[in-house]
Amino acid sequence: MKQLITLLFFSITLGKVAAQNVFTKVPTLAHTHEVDIFFLHELPIKEPYFKTQMIETDGNDYNDAIVQIKQKAQLVGADVVIIMNYDRGHLIGIGAKYKKNMTTLDSTVAFLKTIRIIPINNNKGSGDVQFDIDGTLKPNQNRELVTYFEDNILNYDFDFLIQDKSARWQESPDIYNRIERRKLKNTNGVTVKKIFLSYATDSDKIPQFLEVDDINKSSASSSMWHTEKLFPIYNSAGKLTELKVFWKNALVRRQQLFYDAKNRLIMSDWVKFENQKPIPFLRVEYEYYKNADLKL
Repeated sequence: MKQLITLLFFSITLGKVAAQNVFTKVPTLAHTHEVDIFFLHELPIKEPYFKTQMIETDGNDYNDAIVQIKQKAQLVGADVVIIMNYDRGHLIGIGAKYKKNMTTLDSTVAFLKTIRIIPINNNKGSGDVQFDIDGTLKPNQNRELVTYFEDNILNYDFDFLIQDKSARWQESPDIYNRIERRKLKNTNGVTVKKIFLSYATDSDKIPQFLEVDDINKSSASSSMWHTEKLFPIYNSAGKLTELKVFWKNALVRRQQLFYDAKNRLIMSDWVKFENQKPIPFLRVEYEYYKNADLKL
């Protein structure tokens, strides 16, 4: 759901930079503007800033290494690189972000803070699921509620199903270089989700429907996989406004999505179908981080 995370599922790409050396959980977006270079003896930098992460590069010579480190800084959203060490083409620096460039963060990209699960008709799952600023689930939350969120919300989120680029996903393109197949593996390397994307025409970029196969957790019967088809409906601006879920050619769920003036998803309503009759069962509300929450 750029909707859910740019939801989860927000999707900040760190490229091949050493991601383990990140100093802040505040995601920084890639950019193309000029990167400032400072050296230790030139500190302090006059503009207020915060450090983001270590950035390293190997160049043919010093000038080449500087060019490469600027390119990597742009990729990870750093405005500044503080050069720490150079040795035979290997350049090490600390990326930094000017605080002035974060002042409109909440109006340019949505960082999910809370998903409020409101069950209808005495369904279970009531409560708040909390996210850190980097899109990860906060620790020590109610496990039953998190599982309910994963099964009933995340598993139908298009950003997660199509756009999430974590290492657990593998994907294959079609002949038009569109995503055609995706597989999700668990921490043990076992495939737990398979997705096939189908497009209406050869020129379409948005899938007409998704076929989603999930490992059947509730049954050890002859079928290991539970297969559903997801049919999205978009508005004229390309925002997902409705999602229909079919199982064995029968409509079993429908989601309607609602946005605020900033085009952020703020609410979705789910109904289930029993004997072809819609039964409301779930409302989901979305809250986002504001500048004041970032504590930069």
